[in-house]
Amino acid sequence: MKKIFLFVSIAALLASCTPKPKVGLEVKIHNNYSLMNKKFIINQVIDGTVVYADTTKIKKDQFQMDIPYKGQGLLNVSIPGSNVDDIMLVAEEGKVQLDIDGTQLHFTGTPLNDRLQDFYQKRDSVSLLFKQLNDEKKAFDSQPLPDKLTPKMKEELQQKSDEFQQRRMQLIKDNTDRIIAFIKENVDNQVGEYYFTNNYIIFPLEQKLILKSFATPKLKKRFSIKD
Repeated sequence: MKKIFLFVSIAALLASCTPKPKVGLEVKIHNNYSLMNKKFIINQVIDGTVVYADTTKIKKDQFQMDIPYKGQGLLNVSIPGSNVDDIMLVAEEGKVQLDIDGTQLHFTGTPLNDRLQDFYQKRDSVSLLFKQLNDEKKAFDSQPLPDKLTPKMKEELQQKSDEFQQRRMQLIKDNTDRIIAFIKENVDNQVGEYYFTNNYIIFPLEQKLILKSFATPKLKKRFSIKD
C-alpha cells in the first residue's frame, strides 16, 4: 500500500513539474517611444469567447508575455490611446515575435501566424493598389477641359472612365478570390472560421455559394447551411 501511495505521489509530482503549453509572445518596439507607459492588452479568444486576458504596462522596448495555451484560438492585441492599430494574431503553442516599428506591426514564429502575416501583407498591397487607382482617377477628373468637347474627345473621356471602372472591378475580383482562397486553406482552424463568419454575411450570392461548397459541419450548423 505504501509503495502504491509513493508511486502516485511521484507521478503527481512529475505531472506538476511538466511544463504547461504556452504562447510566448515576444514584443519588440522600434521608433515609437510614445508607447512607453501605455497598456499592452491581450485577449485570447476561442469560438468567440474570451478564455484568457492579461495586461502589462510597456516599460521598455522589448518584453515577453507568457500566455497559457488553452487551445487553438485568436489572440487580440491592443495598445489603447496609442497610434498603433489593434491586431489579431493566432493563439498557437510556441513562440511568436511581434515587431512594432513606428506604427507598423509584423509578427512571425508559428505556422498559422506566418500564414496570417502573409495574408495581412497581401491585404495591405491591395489597399495600396486601390489608393493608387483612386489617386490616378482624381488626378484625371481634376484636369481642366475645354468649354466645348468634340465627339472624339467625349469618346476618349468615356473610354478612360470605363478603363478606371474595369481596373477597379478587377481589383475587387482579385481581392475577393484571394480572401476566399485563404478561407478555404484555413477553414478547419479558428482563423479560417473567423474570416468565413465575417465575409459570409456580406458576400453576394455567387461568393456565398463558393464558401458553402467547402464549409465545415461546424460552420454549416452556425449558418444553417444545408447540403
